[in-house]
Amino acid sequence: MTTTSEKVNKKIQDDTNGLKQQKKQDKKPLINNQGMISTEQQQKDKDKDAAEFLSGNKNNKNFDDIDEDASTPNLGDDSNVDQQDEESDDEQTASSTSSSTKMELHRYNISKQFPIDYQDEDEDYDEESSSLGEEDESDVPDKISLLPNAEKMENGGKSNNKSRPRKKRSSVGNGANKTGAIDKKLSETMIAESGQLFSPTEFVKSSTVPTGAKSPVQPLLLNSMLGFDNLGASNVLQVQNPTPIPNVAPSATTPLLNSSAPPVTNVLPDPDYCHRILDNQENYVVPSADHKILDIDNLFNDLAFCGQSETTPGSTPKHRPHSFTPNAGFGFIPLKLTADISPTNGNGGSSSNSNSTSSGAPFSLNSLVNGNGTNNNTPTTTTTTTTTTTKEEEIPLDLKILQLSGSRLYFNRELTELIYFYRILYEGYGLSLPVLERVRFLAITSQNLDMYFCKRALKLRLGYISTRKSLKPEERYINMVLNTTRNLINEMYNLYCNILLPELSNNNVFILKHQDLTDSEKIQLRGFFLQHVFPLMTPLVVDAGHPFPNLSNLSLNIAVLLKHDEENTRFVRIKVPQRIPRFVHIKQRAPYSIIPMEEIILANLDTLFPNTKILTKSLFRVTRHNDLKLNNEDQANDLLELIKTELHKRKFAPMVRLEVSHDMPVEILDMLKTQLHLENSDVFIINGPLGLSDLFELCKLNLPHLKFEPWNPHIPSCLVKLTKYPMDDIFSIIRKGELLINLPYLSFNSSVQFFIESAVKDPKVLAIKMSIYRTNSNSQLIRALCEAAAHKEVSVLIDLKASGDEELNTKFARLLEQAGCHVSYGLVGLKTHAKIAMVVREEENGLREYLHISTGNYNASTADIYADMGLFSCDQDLGQDMCNLFNYLTGYSRVTSFKKLLIAPMNMRSTLIQLIENEAKNAREGKEASIYAVMNGLDDKRLVNCLYQASVAGVKINLVVRGRCRILPGVPGISDNIKVISILGRFLEHSRIYCFHNNGNKKAYIASADWLHRNLKRRVEVMVPVEDPNNIKQLYDIIDVYLNDTNAWEMLPDGRYKKRSKPIGEDSQTYFMKSTIQKHPVIWTK
Repeated sequence: MTTTSEKVNKKIQDDTNGLKQQKKQDKKPLINNQGMISTEQQQKDKDKDAAEFLSGNKNNKNFDDIDEDASTPNLGDDSNVDQQDEESDDEQTASSTSSSTKMELHRYNISKQFPIDYQDEDEDYDEESSSLGEEDESDVPDKISLLPNAEKMENGGKSNNKSRPRKKRSSVGNGANKTGAIDKKLSETMIAESGQLFSPTEFVKSSTVPTGAKSPVQPLLLNSMLGFDNLGASNVLQVQNPTPIPNVAPSATTPLLNSSAPPVTNVLPDPDYCHRILDNQENYVVPSADHKILDIDNLFNDLAFCGQSETTPGSTPKHRPHSFTPNAGFGFIPLKLTADISPTNGNGGSSSNSNSTSSGAPFSLNSLVNGNGTNNNTPTTTTTTTTTTTKEEEIPLDLKILQLSGSRLYFNRELTELIYFYRILYEGYGLSLPVLERVRFLAITSQNLDMYFCKRALKLRLGYISTRKSLKPEERYINMVLNTTRNLINEMYNLYCNILLPELSNNNVFILKHQDLTDSEKIQLRGFFLQHVFPLMTPLVVDAGHPFPNLSNLSLNIAVLLKHDEENTRFVRIKVPQRIPRFVHIKQRAPYSIIPMEEIILANLDTLFPNTKILTKSLFRVTRHNDLKLNNEDQANDLLELIKTELHKRKFAPMVRLEVSHDMPVEILDMLKTQLHLENSDVFIINGPLGLSDLFELCKLNLPHLKFEPWNPHIPSCLVKLTKYPMDDIFSIIRKGELLINLPYLSFNSSVQFFIESAVKDPKVLAIKMSIYRTNSNSQLIRALCEAAAHKEVSVLIDLKASGDEELNTKFARLLEQAGCHVSYGLVGLKTHAKIAMVVREEENGLREYLHISTGNYNASTADIYADMGLFSCDQDLGQDMCNLFNYLTGYSRVTSFKKLLIAPMNMRSTLIQLIENEAKNAREGKEASIYAVMNGLDDKRLVNCLYQASVAGVKINLVVRGRCRILPGVPGISDNIKVISILGRFLEHSRIYCFHNNGNKKAYIASADWLHRNLKRRVEVMVPVEDPNNIKQLYDIIDVYLNDTNAWEMLPDGRYKKRSKPIGEDSQTYFMKSTIQKHPVIWTK
């Protein structure tokens, strides 16, 4: 008898042969005009060359000379079907298979050429300019996160939190239970009662599934980034004969799903889909005042109580719905998941022949505790598992906390990141702000969203969501994230077109179109175009001899359809030059009449195509996947060369988004979607300027009355005296005690820059050591270090993997090496995010180390707009720790302990947990206990769990979290003692300050690390104790000012944020500026 697996193999082979045959016969252009684009065979040859180059097998094609306008390689040959892609539909016709399979195979090859690394090295977008990644809780117990103390059950009650090594991902072969692109440990957490593996990336949609019916084999599916159809399936990990999952209504814990996004065919902005953001008290509530994210009143109603019966055959199951006994195998799982999962037998088939016939049966928690499925070769005793809905008051508190801290069912990191973007965007609605500052907030939001697409879109296209340690109904969450993304873009353009443009006009700043100009102005602009723009234009026609051009990431392009005489039409792409301003000032008009550069080019296209009829002209903008992944970093001989190679590959990364102007013809749009391998849902049709991040140019207009009052940083009062007493130096000031610097209120140049330059000039200084993560392009620090290398020992660790700054850091690394500095690139597999500097000086009593530890980068440009803390010290223990740390970073030293410094990934996380637990212990004993913390983001699950536990114990917890935050404040009985606020203003709040009451003996720290999993486990970070009582008081005072900021965003229990629409009183940043003027009256001047 032919098995189902054999049928699958035969069907996929038939589909493959049909695809090959069609590719040989299909010579038609994508648009019905001869010569419009290259044929399929030419495209295949071009793709083959590019794929060989990317794999390192092409040496004679001279790809090093390919620029951004060269032909686009299709990464992966569509004619090669991997034997592991075995899912097909027995009822699917050959004609429907051809087009859909072609697209899916392309995406599969993309996933092979650009593998998804689940240990993303992500950054905060506006903070460090690039990426966001997901968390990989590799150090958490590998059992399902919904089952508490699973590791204790396995280890006899002893907890083991030691990190386990990641296992290499591989695809599943025929009939084998192997893991695919996801870590094998994922499968262990999703073992059904019969031992069948089931991955959250393999949700197969089916509207009707008869109970007990055998599952049909589903077609191969890979989802488009914003594809609301066919969401939730992926071929990266295969399961033999997966059971279809019926559509389930959205959970009560996600009411935001009921909010709709504009249809993909709608032109944005669409005001009908803009959410109401003002509540009845005239407060801003984002992302919506009408739709909650979580239903706090029924927060745990989706939990089901699972009891494992006695193992005696035929015995009646004994349930304990009112208690939790670990050894009995009890636990809570989401009720909706019990309806989503159908048990399957151990042979990989459906469960129709198994003892559990109900498609709604839950997992066997016994198999989850043991970490494996039922052994098909070993006789087992039939057990019965039942699920009962439990009242919320009957659920143990520990399980509630476990759910809140570890389950994406309650608040996922994708959504909290987008809500952060919402908060930035709605700063642009503030009527109290100058109009150009509101434009700046809009530009920041657009820039952040661009980076979000560059870093996250490909993962969502392949059907992934960040958390992967337990089974999740990811389809509904991907839909929520994608709906929120489209809504955010709609809100951005609504703000620009319907609010800011009229506001700018009211302030005599006019953004014009070409049709608004007079004839004389058009003539003058034509002369400007011919002189300054025309030489930069390079039209690229697409026909049999000219392949479709490569499109650079985030580039603005013009699509032109031409007709010459009676010949067929031709498609031409023109790139808008990126090295000229986006906006042109028309001086003949009102003081500030501005026209976009693309308007000038569109109006003068006839100069590029004389004697040719221009049929249509429209704009489009593309976004590529732009995440640097060093898959063989540990095997590379030269990290510098490896990064150069990976940066070159970025030019050919997959497309993830297409933005087009609303007047683009349908045939041109269809051709672009086909050439870029995108679908309708990847397209955003915009009635407005594409690329709102270019609005930063408007913020540079010389209109001071439309901006914040300029702020000039001041000189620390203790350093002003150095100009009066030449015999003193900065080292003598540091010897008197710790020096705490609060940027940007105090000057970076008069403190940090002055510290390094003094070391360069001081003959007693013997060595300078420094770690640089990001710096400005014309960095004076780099020049000073190069100068010092001539007569001192200079060691510089410069991180080449700083996302977005790889090329600049590579340039600086070579410059420092040429100057004679000892340059290293950090540790393999870890980013070096620590901001540290050490000066070794010879003094009367021997050598002494002078240190600087900062929360922010050594970047003079951002130091004027980022709020950061820096500490100068010459403490002997800190000096010894810093020597050991640099030896660890540059010399592979096996240092295991430090006296005062806390280092990630060594001991920072564990120490933070101890500090939080110590506060909880004091609170239980009736002592005063409190935690105050300032950070950029909070998503580490273990820290979130500890904070919830501390809140239950009675610890007062106040958190100032600017960006994403996974903790929910104000949940009754759990987080009543937690308050979370977010402060956004003219300066970017970038400090990391952590304070603990410690039974009256207060402890305070500053750090380079946020409470994010990536910082604590995948980066080298430094946290330093602040010991001077005056400095500790200063840190507490700073946090107190933040907490009393009446203009801050306050996080609500359901995950939304609220802010007063009409501010009262001055904000915290204004207070700090006034305080600085009083305490440090001298202004820094260059």
